[in-house]
Amino acid sequence: MKLLLDEALPFALYRRLRDAGKEVEHVIALGQRGAGDDILRKRLASETLVFLTQDEEFDDISADFRSQVIISELLQRLTIRERVEIWFATLEKLAERRPQERLFEILPSGELVAWEILEVGRRLRRPI
Repeated sequence: MKLLLDEALPFALYRRLRDAGKEVEHVIALGQRGAGDDILRKRLASETLVFLTQDEEFDDISADFRSQVIISELLQRLTIRERVEIWFATLEKLAERRPQERLFEILPSGELVAWEILEVGRRLRRPI
């Protein structure tokens, strides 16, 4: 499972994942800070990645998208350390379960929820 972290995610998560032996890239480390969402979308549509973001604009992917997108709803009042541990645990759970869904959300509670994409503009949310 190859991971891609959006630019708003802290480098502490990037380091935590790398230290655990995960294959991970960070948008900033790739020199793509400020790159438009369209550039990321093209990559996500064509490669098999797990993309973690806080950007809700990535919730409009199609069912045939190759990558999986996880949108984090964790609250900013949590410390970076707390958020890193929740994100790390969530990604571990995803790697263990290998769900087929393309779109997920991490709720403020830390729960991972899959969205079934029924058609453009229609989604069904369910816990995994």
